[in-house]
Amino acid sequence: MARQLELSRQQAQISYGQLSAMTGYSKSTLHRALTGKRCRQEVAEAVAHACGAKLEEATKKWLSRQGQPLPTQGEIDPNSINTRGDLQAAMRELLAASGLSLRQLELRAGVGVLPRTTVNEVVRGNRVPREDLLLSFIRTLGGGHELSIWAAARQRVLRDRSIGWTQLHEPMYLTPSPRILSVLGDIEMSEVNCFAELVDNAIDACAEAGAALSTPKVSITFDGGATQRRQESVVIRDNGPGMDRETLTRAVALAWMGNAKRGALGLGFNVATARLGSHITVRSARIDSSAWTVLTIDLPGMARSGEWTMPIMTQEKLESDDHGTEITITGLREPWRESKGRMLRDRLGDLYSYPLRSGTLVIEVNGRQASPRLPCIWAENRSVPRRGGDVSAMVKIDTTLPDAAFCLDCHHSNSPKSSVCSWCGSYNLTAHKRQVKGWIGVQRYLDSSDYGIDFIRNGRKILRRDKSLFTWENPDSLTSYLEYPLDISANRGRVVGEIHCDHVPVSYTKEDFNRDSREWRTVVNIVRGEGPLRPQVCKRHGYPPNDSPLASILRAFSRNDPGLRHLIPGDGVRAMHTTAAEWARLFRKGVPEYQSDEIWYQAALQHDQVRASGESHADPLV
Repeated sequence: MARQLELSRQQAQISYGQLSAMTGYSKSTLHRALTGKRCRQEVAEAVAHACGAKLEEATKKWLSRQGQPLPTQGEIDPNSINTRGDLQAAMRELLAASGLSLRQLELRAGVGVLPRTTVNEVVRGNRVPREDLLLSFIRTLGGGHELSIWAAARQRVLRDRSIGWTQLHEPMYLTPSPRILSVLGDIEMSEVNCFAELVDNAIDACAEAGAALSTPKVSITFDGGATQRRQESVVIRDNGPGMDRETLTRAVALAWMGNAKRGALGLGFNVATARLGSHITVRSARIDSSAWTVLTIDLPGMARSGEWTMPIMTQEKLESDDHGTEITITGLREPWRESKGRMLRDRLGDLYSYPLRSGTLVIEVNGRQASPRLPCIWAENRSVPRRGGDVSAMVKIDTTLPDAAFCLDCHHSNSPKSSVCSWCGSYNLTAHKRQVKGWIGVQRYLDSSDYGIDFIRNGRKILRRDKSLFTWENPDSLTSYLEYPLDISANRGRVVGEIHCDHVPVSYTKEDFNRDSREWRTVVNIVRGEGPLRPQVCKRHGYPPNDSPLASILRAFSRNDPGLRHLIPGDGVRAMHTTAAEWARLFRKGVPEYQSDEIWYQAALQHDQVRASGESHADPLV
């Protein structure tokens, strides 16, 4: 029924917005009807009338489907399968009749035989299954026919794959910027940051769409041979608004011409995709588009021919309400094995820990959701006594700066009163809000490297556990002095933080901020001040007392003595640094009793009680 209605809509060349205005039903109701998810009779009649279809036929077909049970496995005839849609429907029906979820199917088939992410892509109609995967699917669920018949059905589908593909127009011809060509060959960009760049593009697209879309979701799926652990291709897909043909071709063209104008994918897209693989296919569509726009970037082919051409095709939508952007990269430059996939999931969970834990982003790698890396810190209500009053274990930062004149063409930030961009000469400027917010706090354990400040831009950590603000450089002698940690006995740190500074410019690899920029220097001054962090050093060099958030925390928590005075767990004799670090590992594993700081606090309290009672030792906490 949904297929008939959708076909009528396409033949009438009516968009969902126009159909909504003609029928009085919302676009979401129409989407559900035309995808078969929920089709009330009155909606079917209204759509048929608006599209000029026969009302009697629509009503008769709708009534004939009511109460009809799902097909059983025995009713599926692979000999009748001729198209991708036929194969997709047959596999869906088999899966529905089995009552298994994709995870249950994966477990039943055995490790690596039917990966649920790959099966999901197949039953959604996004790809034709490999023969070994299809036969494993049929063998696991039981298709009621010989496997050879299913293999023959797949061959018919392959011969039919050209149906639904049409050439839009002449390929896109480009003249790449010399800067692009030089950068692509020499750029150093980690594999994780390549994927993060593509995640950023999805986040930016969803942000521009506003609240009209659901929570942004990015899925990364590796694929390879059935018996191989090595992954030969990767697909990055998002649920963003997607792009129509004009928007997609313009975005790619601007990126390759080195133009940073609004709507371009940016230099980072070219660097990231080229570093990952040699053949890139971008597929995108809006929710009201009837087809996908597919653009192919064949780097070796273009290098061989000397012609920078990119074919543009359309591909029929199998689900009319599909939308978003999908990037498929083949010819991977580095082998991605299963262990690297797990590493990627953990690293992305760290880079995007803030939006992941706040529920504003979902990332999946091979079907498993990335978990945020939560800060294991003392609560804000914990404090230590110091001269002048108690000092909290967390100092919050929220500083609003004057708006800057932001260039919409090159994304350069200019002084507030600028009328023309100092970088590209554009007059296309707009007021850009600038804010520095976050916190500086104290970790519940010490570590030789796992401490420092995270600096975040638009939800992504550009700097992770950065320690540069713990060093002061004398502007007169240009000599640098380490100011934390100074406890030589432990030689470990526990001061951490999370600073959001969305307005600060970054390098094109997004692995660091532009530290020579005025914006970065302002952030540093807000967090740590201009002078030294330690009062005696400030006085010695003629600086006023440093009351910055970082200086306040270090004055109270630079020492690592056990007890409540420094919030360090102890056993009555000595500090329990090793035990505290083990508790932190339990915190990261999600063990409930270690999520709050109560166990750490009680250990510090018990240490003080033992010392006050004069006992030589206490029963250690384990």
